[in-house]
Amino acid sequence: MKKWKYILISSILIFLLNFPAHFLWEWIPNDFIGIFFPTNESIFQHMKMIFTCFFLFYFILFIVRKRFSLENIFFTNLISSISCIVIFLVIYIPTYFRCGEHMAFTLILLFFSILIGQITSYSHLKKEKNKNLEIISLLLIFILFGIGGYLTYHPINHYFFWDPEHETYESN
Repeated sequence: MKKWKYILISSILIFLLNFPAHFLWEWIPNDFIGIFFPTNESIFQHMKMIFTCFFLFYFILFIVRKRFSLENIFFTNLISSISCIVIFLVIYIPTYFRCGEHMAFTLILLFFSILIGQITSYSHLKKEKNKNLEIISLLLIFILFGIGGYLTYHPINHYFFWDPEHETYESN
């Protein structure tokens, strides 16, 4: 698959995964789902959702990697998702505090951030396989999921964890 075709299609798929992911905890409210999907409307919960959607996409890519001659899936996942989240937060937080929540802007920013994350990480998919880097990346991904799960049920009193809809730091 051509580079730009892959970047565009993968960005669209990751973006679209966020829509059912946003509501999964409402549909299936249990502690396991809460580790990976948003349990409230805080910024933190949405970043956790983005991270999970990247992981779901790259897990599927891992399954079909031989067909497309792709390597370093988990390292690419880590670079792409973290790049996306950092870009999103750097733009979103100051805009949110200055102008408030605007759904259209947030969705455009999300897609833009995913696209930049995919562009940033694409080259690693075509590099020679680095087994050690893959193992370390997979461990880091699971550590980040663990931290995210812990912070879901033990949030810090910080605006990043504030749920403006329910006016609480706690998960619903």
